Amino acid sequence: MRTSLTVKNPGRRFLGCMNYKEKNGCNFFVWIDPETCPRGLEYAKIMQAKKEELEKGRQMVEEENDALVVKLADLTEMNVNLTTTIEAVNAQIGARKTREIGPSYCRNIIVVVVIVFVIGVLMSSVNHNYPKKNYLYLP
Repeated sequence: MRTSLTVKNPGRRFLGCMNYKEKNGCNFFVWIDPETCPRGLEYAKIMQAKKEELEKGRQMVEEENDALVVKLADLTEMNVNLTTTIEAVNAQIGARKTREIGPSYCRNIIVVVVIVFVIGVLMSSVNHNYPKKNYLYLP
């Protein structure tokens, strides 16, 4: 037993020789279900149109998906390349900072120490320059 998938007999079950449409078939064919009513045929046409519309939509989605898969592969490769480039640039920047920070950092520390020392010397000399006040001490 098989089911018809044609627009004229949608979903109608039948029995038939497997080679019914071929030359060596036995021409045995009989419908099990009654004929489809006119309203059912109209409905079948509507459903067939919807099926075709959905099939076109599915095909468009598959094509779009294929394009997106290709785009994803391209973007992934670009991401890997950019990540490698960023890592190389960061390594170069790190090397420059190490070279540049070393001498300037030491120079800055020396300048700060000298300034603190000079301020300390000035502060100590300023305190000694005040005139001493004469206090009267009572016995």
